[in-house]
Amino acid sequence: MLVLLVGSGFVCLTHSRGRHDQPSVTPKVLQQEPRRTLQAGRKVVFHLDWDQEERLTLAMENIKNLFKEITPQMCRVCVVANGKAVKLFHKDNVREHTADMEELHKMGVRFMACGNALAKNNIDQNDLLPLCDVVPTGILELINLQAQGYAYIKP
Repeated sequence: MLVLLVGSGFVCLTHSRGRHDQPSVTPKVLQQEPRRTLQAGRKVVFHLDWDQEERLTLAMENIKNLFKEITPQMCRVCVVANGKAVKLFHKDNVREHTADMEELHKMGVRFMACGNALAKNNIDQNDLLPLCDVVPTGILELINLQAQGYAYIKP
């Protein structure tokens, strides 16, 4: 049996013998439970490394969808930006996303920017949204979070 995740549901493909003893594939849509269960204490880190607004948007949509399925208290969520992606957290660049980031931050989501990348891109940490933390090295932060059991997501 092969299971594919498609959108918000699962598609299950089963193999059987069809007419003339030829293999056939029958797709079945599996119904999701109204609320997924997740063991408390799960952790996830979203990694942004390109200055592409659509990646920030996708990460926030993923987080919002996660919080539709489980409560924010059940899962620790971090967003780490390094490389050119630190520009996404600059006050002047994040205007239309500020409200969403503030809402997610109030739910416990941590937004972190790489200090090395800020220096390389000539961005002062005071120019970031106040909700953003600065970590010395984004890549080391990602390594440490994964060592602590955080699932790694690259939108």
